[in-house]
Amino acid sequence: MSIQAMKSLPQKASRSPHDKLVVFGEVFNQGYVNGLIDEAKKNNVGIIYSTVGRRNKEQELVGLSQEEISEKNQSPLLNTPLEAGFDMWTTSSGFKLNDYLKGVKLSAWKDLEFPPELTDAMKEAEEDFRVRVRAYLAELKPHLHPEGSILFAHTMAGGIPRAKILMPLLNRIFKGSGDRYLSSKEFWESDLGKIAEASFLAVTAKTFQILIEETKELREDLAKTGQTASYVAFGYHGCEALVDGSYVWQSYAPYLQGWAKLELENVAKNALDLGIQASVFNCPEILTNSSSVFLGVEVCLYPLIGALKKECPNESQVIFENCNAKLTDDNNIDKVNDYTQNYLQSDHVESVSKWDSWPEHNNPDQMAAMKDASQTLMSWHKDSKNLITKDLSEVVFKSCGYLMFHEGWAPKKPVWWLGHDIVSKAVPSWIE
Repeated sequence: MSIQAMKSLPQKASRSPHDKLVVFGEVFNQGYVNGLIDEAKKNNVGIIYSTVGRRNKEQELVGLSQEEISEKNQSPLLNTPLEAGFDMWTTSSGFKLNDYLKGVKLSAWKDLEFPPELTDAMKEAEEDFRVRVRAYLAELKPHLHPEGSILFAHTMAGGIPRAKILMPLLNRIFKGSGDRYLSSKEFWESDLGKIAEASFLAVTAKTFQILIEETKELREDLAKTGQTASYVAFGYHGCEALVDGSYVWQSYAPYLQGWAKLELENVAKNALDLGIQASVFNCPEILTNSSSVFLGVEVCLYPLIGALKKECPNESQVIFENCNAKLTDDNNIDKVNDYTQNYLQSDHVESVSKWDSWPEHNNPDQMAAMKDASQTLMSWHKDSKNLITKDLSEVVFKSCGYLMFHEGWAPKKPVWWLGHDIVSKAVPSWIE
């Protein structure tokens, strides 16, 4: 195992008001990047926002309307749409993946074939994205200060093709047990799975590579005045959690985006080899609007309670109080922590937490156990829609934001693992 886990807090970065945090991707509520934005604001670094754009009635990609921009309250916001991927792309010959997938019946998904026309769609869509990135950078330049450095925060992730045939299959893969269970391995090895993998790679990893490549001239211009451009991206590759007194790496499964996250890491490694300051930060699981599609992803978040108790018990008292207030009278955070400790040491978790074969696929027993654990912990709350995972998720993204901000301007490694230990150690640095 070669985890490059961050074990001590990075030295605080001394930044100029002329520096900019440029968010490459759109900012939504309850996402990892919000912690990075908070830390930038605390350090008087200006923030430049972006958008992936929207599809109009004719399914054309357009920027945000003035009303949408006003509602987001993010200024300045560069309005060149950064949507990536090829599922909505129509080739010069008239092929469109989404139209192709519309004609496939759910009962016949295993028989679907990887269309040869998709190769052209992937190439053309990638070039179109590259052209839009160039337009985006032209829009960016007037907002930069000649004496300021730039921290690009790559937030592009996911990329599942927007086709109705996929949603019921993914629900069975990520949430199914018993009769509704579907093997992620069976899906992933099908041609439909290969299409999904290509889409994940295009959105999650290729966009990071294109951002780095297309900002070469900008980096060179900055270097002339002694300034820098550096890049951080949000990854996932399992997480070290406190188990029986020691920090042990564990992972959520099935994580089909894992292969794209591995390629994201490779992009950073290749960049750093060329002297470009880029780093992927593998963050712990949190429960967000997007991650809620994964049943049980939040179970691995509860053990953060134990790490907080070990690393910063005094500073975390307000967190513990808020969490206990959400639990029923016969439950408390210690009971929750004990339950998840047992869960993490179970054969079900260990069966999908093998470093050398990550990312792991699901199996029926593991999915059933994860569903049971998720439902049990949810039942211990006063309100199933107001879980302590919201408080714990906030701890993770605020700590990760702190760590990424202060390490990201001159990262020492192309890949960093942020486990529950360093997340907890960072709490005193931002908690009020």
